[in-house]
Order: sequence, then C-alpha cells, then structure tokens
Amino acid sequence: MKTSLVAYRADVTSAALDFIVDQWRMLGNTPNPPHEAEIPVDPEVLIALTSSIGRHDSRVFDGMIDWLACNGQWINVQRLGRIAAEDGIADRAALGATAAWLAARDRSMKWRRLATALRPTGRVGSEPLFVQSAVSGRVRRHDDGVFAAYGFTRAPLVLREQARPVRLKSPAAIMCTSRAIFGVAVRADVMAFLTVNHQIHPRGLAAALGYNHMQVRSVLLGLEQAGIAAAHSSGRTRQYAIDWEIWRPVLCDRELAVEWVNWRRLASGIHGVVSGLWAIDAHRADETVAASLVRDVIRASRDSLMMVHPQAASPRGLSQIVGSPLAELLRS
Repeated sequence: MKTSLVAYRADVTSAALDFIVDQWRMLGNTPNPPHEAEIPVDPEVLIALTSSIGRHDSRVFDGMIDWLACNGQWINVQRLGRIAAEDGIADRAALGATAAWLAARDRSMKWRRLATALRPTGRVGSEPLFVQSAVSGRVRRHDDGVFAAYGFTRAPLVLREQARPVRLKSPAAIMCTSRAIFGVAVRADVMAFLTVNHQIHPRGLAAALGYNHMQVRSVLLGLEQAGIAAAHSSGRTRQYAIDWEIWRPVLCDRELAVEWVNWRRLASGIHGVVSGLWAIDAHRADETVAASLVRDVIRASRDSLMMVHPQAASPRGLSQIVGSPLAELLRS
C-alpha cells in the first residue's frame, strides 16, 4: 500500500490544488479565467483553505497573497479570523504570517489586527513553510523575516504581480460585488446570499455565513422594514426572500451555473481528505491498515461534500462543483 498510498495522496492533493487555483482564477487572479462553470466563491473560506492546502505548492500560496495585495479591500478580515478559529480548515500560523506581510504594506489596521491575533505565543520554532521543502530537506540561507516570526522558513516573498482586480458582477465574485455596493460587512453578505437563494431563515443563514444569529436577524429585519426583503412563516421559523428579478442584475451579469454552495462544508471536506491522507504514515502502515485508513478518510470527506449543495449527491453535480479530477478520485 506504500506506493499506492503515496501516489493516491499526491493525486488528491494535486486535484485539490487545481480546484483552489480555479477559484482564484474565477475571481480574477489571471487575465484568462477558466471556462468551467462558475459558482459563487466565498473569499474568506477560500483564503483559510489556501493557507493550509496551499503549503503544498508555493505558487498557489503566493498567488493568494498576490491576489490579496491587489484585492484586499474586499476581504472581511474579522469574518476571516472567525472562520479560521471555528472551522479548522486554516493553518493559523501561516495565515497570521500572511496577514503580517500584508499589514506591512497596508496603512489600515485590518490586517494588523488579524496578524496580532494569530501570532504564536511563547517560543517560536522553525519549519519549512512549503511541504516540498520539508520533504527535500532544502534549507534557504536567506529567509523571510515576517514568516520567520511565525515559525516558518521560506525565501523572501516577492510578488509576481500577476493578480488582476476582481471581476465584479461575475457569478463567482457576487460577494465582492455586494460588498462594493453595501460595504464590507454582514449586510453585504446577506444580500449576496439572498440574491442567489430562494429563501432562508436567520439561523440557517448565520450558520452558512459564519455570523452571529442575532446579527443576521437584525439585518433581515431591517431589510424587511425597508421593503427589500419579504418574510413569511414556515412552521416555527421565519423565512426571508428578495425579488430576484430586481437584485440579480444588480449583483450578477449573467445566470449562475450552480447556485450557492455551502463553502464552509466544501472547504471542510477538501481539507479533511488532504490532511487525513497526509496524516497516514505511508512508511509504517501495512497494506491492510493503510487501505482501511484511506477508506475512512474518503468516507468522511464525501459525507461532508454531499451536504454542500443538493446537486452534490450526484456524480455529475459533484464534478461540477469540485471539478472532475477530484470528484473521480473521491469516488475511487
């Protein structure tokens, strides 16, 4: 199982990285975005996921920082910190180092607060930021001082400056577009969610977005009072909706191929399979034990991914959301 586990792990990691890269491209990280179906991207969840999975490829990790240097104005740093604390998908130290690097180039306090909150306490160790560096044992003579403060060795970060401004009004960037109109706060994210979904109740919306329930409820009540949202009772819950025909053209320039997916569950499933496979000791586990551990990891990941969207229960739907390579590997 040693050889097959190593190969399978490499294939899954590569497919997960391809998925992450595609989402950044959808948001405008390259001048030629891919032609696959666009889904609304949750930028804070994508950042948190990239901070961990991106450590397997320096180009992916540094591409995220390149994008943030160009488009950081659209990021809700407080929400990013909450997701990093609650969802277990972020590498908190790597995310903290990224925030510190951005803070040194941004006069505002937004990144500085996150960098301070994620800074390691006590004595800081030293490990290669990128997995391949750790595997190969290569040591850099000149390290980046910002990342060193968070316990990582890496060559000094130099941006490639290939990132482009967010393609506002594209389906993938609907949260950024909403923030451009309503401000980088909970109200913008509630409007983006309601623009894509038929209807939602406050607790479900708060859970999907990672906000406090009472905060979301207050925003929905305000939208109802302003005549923007309509509410009706469904059993014991109160459901809210807005007029799609009015608001979709404002926030999105074309139809969405796939409606809102639960990005928190999506990232949890992808992170779970990659971290779970890398946690298996390929050198010590015999074939039977390794095969059993791999099955457990895949099963747990699939269970999480099946709940990201109703279409994810079908092979075609899952492929449309996470990409065919990763979907095929998770079905094997």
